[in-house]
Amino acid sequence: MEGSGLSPIEVMGKLKTIRVADQKYEDGRIFCSMCTKPHPIAKKAFEMFFETNLGDPGLFPGASQLESEVVGYLADLLHGKTAGGFLVSGGTEANLMALWAARNLAQKEKPEVVLAESAHFSFLKICNLLNIKPIFAKLDSSLRVDPFDVEAKINKRTVAIVGTAGTAELGAIDPLFEISKIAVDHNVWMHVDAAFGGLILPFLGKSTSFGFDLSGVKSVTIDPHKMGLAVIPTGGIIFRDRVCLGSLRTETPYLTEAFQYTFVGTRTGASAASAWAVFNLLGTNGFKKIVFRCLKNTKRLALSLKNLGFRLLVEPELNLLAFQSQDTKKLFEKMRRRGWFISYIPKYDCIRLVIMPHIKHKHIEAFLADLKTETL
Repeated sequence: MEGSGLSPIEVMGKLKTIRVADQKYEDGRIFCSMCTKPHPIAKKAFEMFFETNLGDPGLFPGASQLESEVVGYLADLLHGKTAGGFLVSGGTEANLMALWAARNLAQKEKPEVVLAESAHFSFLKICNLLNIKPIFAKLDSSLRVDPFDVEAKINKRTVAIVGTAGTAELGAIDPLFEISKIAVDHNVWMHVDAAFGGLILPFLGKSTSFGFDLSGVKSVTIDPHKMGLAVIPTGGIIFRDRVCLGSLRTETPYLTEAFQYTFVGTRTGASAASAWAVFNLLGTNGFKKIVFRCLKNTKRLALSLKNLGFRLLVEPELNLLAFQSQDTKKLFEKMRRRGWFISYIPKYDCIRLVIMPHIKHKHIEAFLADLKTETL
């Protein structure tokens, strides 16, 4: 920062130079991200509401209305007639709020939460913050959490159990129906992390229950800035019943409303506007088309990988897949040197690919061509 400052042209010139270092989704080289290029209307809506603050809704009732409507759209997808919630920074904050509410309502000494070994890494941070002990349940042969082991890990200190609708590493969907039944039988809070799968599963044309149609589910994480094509940051936390929000209430004496219920105080209304714009522009049919295209590309890629002799760890139900080769890590390193942004998961010794809307058929063909070259 210089004392006299720079001219607007100089500032923008420097920003453009720096921006060149960043990857661009439209180049089709990013195969490792659960985020994608936002819809063009999301950017326009974001710019329109960029100075609004959902943390002070009395000043910005319009932005607050948009948040309420987006929460309503998400609640409908989750079959939540009495549901309520908020738009937050992302899956980590949403998962934090779910366990925060579960812990506060349970009022147990030395609280514990039962997580799958495949649960998102955010839960480790959350447990550290909330002083909750994580107890890990084993995975079955399909790399989904074993419901029998989940039940075996529940005790008098358990404040919540967590299932995932689309694990971040493998795209697996936990047996949520069975976990819900366990939650009901033991009268324990069940949270579903559907940060990724939440805006895919409702549009697949088949019934996969992961929301409040499962009687044990008390809260769901669902992120519009992933498959919802909204601008980052736009996460979502939805509770089965608004009564749950009372456990998160914090007095805010100098703001336009007396209480806040989110962890972050200042929240941009631009996120709500971006999600609202995309949801209303695309509608259910628009999302179905996008999801269908992503799944079609995923299935095509999965078949090609099998034909090349690679082993898939999980048969893809979502637009995420993981595969192994004879020397997976070495292959990963070779593909990265070729400029492909892919993930290597040491725990499973696999390469992970996420086929988001910015990945087109031509990008998949280019990726496969390089893959063939590196395995000849």
